[in-house]
Amino acid sequence: MKKKAPLLFVFLLVILSLNLFLISAINLDISAKPISNSVIIDLNEPAVYELIIRNLGETDNFEIYSLVGIDITPSTPFEIKSGETKTLKIELMPQESLKTKKQLPMTFEYKIKNSKNEIQKQTLSIYILDLESSFLIQPQNINPNSEKIIISIKNNVFFNFSELKIKLTSAFFENEQTISLQPKQIKEMEIPIDKEKTKILNAGNYLMNIEIITNEKTANIESQIKFLQQEDIETTENKEGFIIQRTELIKKNTGNIKKTIEITAEKNLLSYLFTSVNPELSETEIKNFKKFYIWKKELIPNEEIKVVIKTNWFIPIFIIIFIIIAIVLIKKSVYNDLILRKKVSFVKTKGGQFALKITLIIKAKRFIERINLVDKLPHLVQLYNKFGAIEPDKIDLKNRRLEYNIESLNKDESRIFSYIVYSKIGVVGRFELPNAKATYEKDGKVKHSVSNRSFFINEPRG
Repeated sequence: MKKKAPLLFVFLLVILSLNLFLISAINLDISAKPISNSVIIDLNEPAVYELIIRNLGETDNFEIYSLVGIDITPSTPFEIKSGETKTLKIELMPQESLKTKKQLPMTFEYKIKNSKNEIQKQTLSIYILDLESSFLIQPQNINPNSEKIIISIKNNVFFNFSELKIKLTSAFFENEQTISLQPKQIKEMEIPIDKEKTKILNAGNYLMNIEIITNEKTANIESQIKFLQQEDIETTENKEGFIIQRTELIKKNTGNIKKTIEITAEKNLLSYLFTSVNPELSETEIKNFKKFYIWKKELIPNEEIKVVIKTNWFIPIFIIIFIIIAIVLIKKSVYNDLILRKKVSFVKTKGGQFALKITLIIKAKRFIERINLVDKLPHLVQLYNKFGAIEPDKIDLKNRRLEYNIESLNKDESRIFSYIVYSKIGVVGRFELPNAKATYEKDGKVKHSVSNRSFFINEPRG
C-alpha cells in the first residue's frame, strides 16, 4: 500500500497539470463582418473587416498576423480581458506577389497569437480588383426614334466613391457627368441622343468608351450599345402649277437598315406625250390605256430619292388655240358675205415726188346692199385730185377719209376703186397704210368687213 501512494500522487499531478494547461490555452470566439471585402489596387485601398472577438480564456494580449502574403493592420498587440468581447477593425492589403490575382475571391488563413505564443487560426476572403473591375456599366438598347439613352452604373465593391468624373463617348453622343456611388449602389444616367448622328447609322452593336476618374486615377471601360433594327420610309408629295403641272415625290429612309423602295406614277395616253421625268426610270408599263412610270432604288439610312414629274400643257393648248383661230378664219373666209382687199403700188412722177397708187377691191359672195366703204388716208401724204373710174362719194380731208357708197352687189359681183397719194417729203423705209372698212346689209342685218393690212417699202437710192 505504501508503494502505490507515489504512483497515485504522480497520476493526480499529471491530471492537475493537464487541467491547468487546458484552462490557460488560447480560447477566442471570433466572428468577422466585412466592411469592404475588396482591395482596389489602383487606389491602394485595402479590404476592411470588423472582427468581434470574445475571450473565453484568461486575460491576455493578442496579436493578429498572416504568413500568406497579406499585410494585416493594426499589427500591434491588444488586450482582451477574460470574458470580454472586443470589436476590432482590421485592414487587409495583399503584397505585390498577390496583386495579380485580380477578381478571384481569395480565402486565406490568418493567426491570432497570445503572449504565450499560443495560436488560434481563422480564415477570411477578399477580392483583389483594379479600378475598371469596380464598376458594371450597362446601357439600354435604343432605336432611331429614341430621344435619350439610360445607362446604369453599379458599384461592385464595398467602397464609397464620393466623386466620380465620368466621360462617355459613342457614335450616338458625347457626355460628361460627375456622380457619387455608395457601396453596391446602382445609379442611372439619362443622356440625350444626337438625332443627326443616328440618321446615318445602320442597326447593330456600337462601342461605347467610358473614362472614369477618381482620386487622380483613371479607368477606361468599354461597353456595347445595341442599335435596334427599325424600318421606316417617309413619303412627301408636292403638286403645283396648272398649265405646267409639276409633281415632286420624295421617299426618305428614316429607319436604320437598307430598304428597297418603289415609286409609281401614272399618266393617261394623252398627257404622257407632254410629260418629262427625272431621274431616269427603272421601268415603264402601259396598261388599261395608262402609262405607268416606275422607279426602284435601295436606300441606306437617311438617304432619299426625289422624283420630279412635269406635264407641259402649253404646247397642246397652243395647238388647240391655233386650230380654233384657223377654223374661225377659214369660216370667216368661207362664210363672209363681202371680201375686201387693199393693194398699194409705187407711182413714178415727173417731179420725182413719192407717190403711191392705192387700190380697193370689193367682191360680194352673196347679194348685199347699202354698202359703205371707208378708207383713211395715211399721214405725211396728200390726196391727188384725180381718181380712177369711180370717184369717192365723200372726201373729208379734215378727218382724212374717203367714202364710197354702193347701192347693192349681186353674188360674185366686184368693184374696184383707186386713188393716188403723194408726198413732197421723201419717205424711206416701210410705209404702212391703215385698213379699209366696209359696212353693208344682208337680210336686214348690218354687217362689217375689214380689209387686209397693206404696206410699201421704199429703199433709198444708191
